[in-house]
Amino acid sequence: MSRARGRGIIGPMKASPRMKRPPKYELVKELALALPQVREEGHRFGPWFNIGKRPFALYWGKSGSWMIRLPPDHIMMLVAVGAGVFRPMRNGSPFWIYIDVENMDKAMIRDYLGASWKHTAPKLLQKGAARDEDEVGEAFA
Repeated sequence: MSRARGRGIIGPMKASPRMKRPPKYELVKELALALPQVREEGHRFGPWFNIGKRPFALYWGKSGSWMIRLPPDHIMMLVAVGAGVFRPMRNGSPFWIYIDVENMDKAMIRDYLGASWKHTAPKLLQKGAARDEDEVGEAFA
């Protein structure tokens, strides 16, 4: 059984529209990849930043928003006090929250990406990163 090129199992495949570049993509990418053992993966709805196989920050093109992974109690607190910057997920995991990076400065994005990394990273990797930070701090003291 042969299929013609450009055909899917059910019918012709439509060309997907080109996704717009996520807001502050270069900044988020720079900050995320500066964290230990982080790699970027392409996904059909936007870039994902993973530690191993576990994502800790991603852009979800369907909603047009960046998402980070945090503990549920932090998410509830951020939703309560972060008017307009943080939105909870209506469906799905209680560990993810939408963030509006357009209303955040570089330091704020770096802090929340770091918190998300720390929540997602394995404990051994966190200990190694903390030890490296201490060594760097002593070198510059």
